[in-house]
Amino acid sequence: MKEGDLTDAEQELFDRLPGPPVVATVRTTHVWIVEWLRPDEKCTGRLLHEWMEDRRPNWSVYCSCKNSSEVIDSIQQAAASARQTGMIPVLHLEAHGGEEGLEGPGDGGGRELLSWDRLTGPLQQLNLATHCNLVLVVAACTGFAGIKALGQGPYAPAIAIVGPDSEVTPTNLLQGMKELYRRWIGWEPVLRDIVASASHEATTVGFEWESFTVLAFDAFTKHFILSMRPDERRRRVDRLRKKLLAQGKLTPTEIECRLRGLPLFPSVQEMQRLWDKMFMIDSCPDNRERFGVDMSTVLRMIQEGT
Repeated sequence: MKEGDLTDAEQELFDRLPGPPVVATVRTTHVWIVEWLRPDEKCTGRLLHEWMEDRRPNWSVYCSCKNSSEVIDSIQQAAASARQTGMIPVLHLEAHGGEEGLEGPGDGGGRELLSWDRLTGPLQQLNLATHCNLVLVVAACTGFAGIKALGQGPYAPAIAIVGPDSEVTPTNLLQGMKELYRRWIGWEPVLRDIVASASHEATTVGFEWESFTVLAFDAFTKHFILSMRPDERRRRVDRLRKKLLAQGKLTPTEIECRLRGLPLFPSVQEMQRLWDKMFMIDSCPDNRERFGVDMSTVLRMIQEGT
């Protein structure tokens, strides 16, 4: 078993935890297409925008970017528009990509990397502007690869992420995306259904969607379960002991007294506050029905079950 994997008993506990609702419907008003491709490549983002304009005028916004800074600027423009007008855009990123981030042309004519870490902040601000309604469509060759890299707080970068699950040709990608948006009709389309339809149309590649709420909950609870292991608790105490000894402010006896009272977790109140902030439940109470988790029950079950 690899380090960090759950044991059978831990996995059974994990499976019993009362998680958040799986967000399968989405609320959107527009599609904001950000294309970052070389001039000699097939401009699939522009073609997708033109196709949308023929069928649903003014539904999509198209931004062509020459470097990574313009990609960030385009996302920030979407956030400003959302704050000013109340629009809720699907953010569609058309670029090459992989585990480390998105790739596209740079100012000097070479290739430039836009890491997932650099994207996280702008995505969080756009999701914040939409009151936690952002769906991110990454139309990169391996657009689903970076999903776990977007998991840092304090806000969720999106409520759901959609992308191809393997390399895909521009033609098949465009076919799949047309089907995706052909099915994207109405205020609350069912994401599961439209992604399945896009996969069928693309023929040679599958499209996947991931609820970020479920992803975040899995990361939260797995971390807590692993933290309950005796070896992990000892390592945590040893790290803190070394830190306190290095500071030199307490005697060894005082340090050991403090370590005996060390809590296993942050308080339930603090964990609930972090979760509610991530999914904007604190500022938009209606989001509790969509994303709410009772952290007191989750932490109690973990403590009692391990």
